Amino acid sequence: MKFKSENTKGILIAFLGALLLTPDTLFMRLSEMDIWTMLFWRGFQMGVILILITVCIDEYRKNFSLIFSKTGIYIIFVQAIGSFFFTFGIASSSVALILFCIATGPLFASFFSFLILKESINKPTIITSIFAIIGIILAVSDSNNVVNSPQNDILIGTICGLLAAATLGLYFVLLRSKPKIPAFGTTGFGAILTGIFGLFFVDLNTLFIGNLLAISISGLIILPFSFAALTYATRYTIAANISLLMLLETILGPIWVWFILNETPGIQMILGGLIVVFSLGIYFFKLQKI
Repeated sequence: MKFKSENTKGILIAFLGALLLTPDTLFMRLSEMDIWTMLFWRGFQMGVILILITVCIDEYRKNFSLIFSKTGIYIIFVQAIGSFFFTFGIASSSVALILFCIATGPLFASFFSFLILKESINKPTIITSIFAIIGIILAVSDSNNVVNSPQNDILIGTICGLLAAATLGLYFVLLRSKPKIPAFGTTGFGAILTGIFGLFFVDLNTLFIGNLLAISISGLIILPFSFAALTYATRYTIAANISLLMLLETILGPIWVWFILNETPGIQMILGGLIVVFSLGIYFFKLQKI
């Protein structure tokens, strides 16, 4: 398939990765595991798969040592920190609240791109991000009305969601800043680091309690292959574009959880989600044509 530009190619790859990522929170809920157990399984499973992919690809294998360069180490820690906040947020609050906060990723990505890569922040990105923020504000202000959420700590959930969004934006910018660093490898080692952190706090007697199949679908399939696509896309398009496409998870994630587990957001939260998706649709279909 031929593309009009490398940017378009990157956007399509990121779109497929973001789409695969959308049921991740559903399988986190289905696992019925506590935060530390989820961190362990998701981290180690995702990390092993991505490191295996790294050593199987010639280009990445040749540049393997770059994983442990200064920027590579930064990426590893940023990925691990972001994974922690995301998992902690899902365990502490509603899926919809966390995912709507994650939608602020484009703002953080644009900010870090400006600081690190000296890339200008274009007008469409600013406009789309503003509308996304409006939707998020509506969603967060309606968090008390979520039905069947196992936990609903609004403050902790919002803080974790925003910190996860910030690290996600920085993660993609750092990857784009050093394209020769094996992205799969740094992400894999970051995931392993998250798993080790979870192992320090997990009760070993409960390590195998819960739905191992559900967490394995997340850790072995959804996470490694979605992030493989998203990180690969950083070669062809700016970090803000990838973060914007990840807004697909913002709306589809809560729908999966609502449909299967009946964790139902309120009308105002749904309206906020629709604003986010509408702004994403305008950006994707009008500004990034194949």
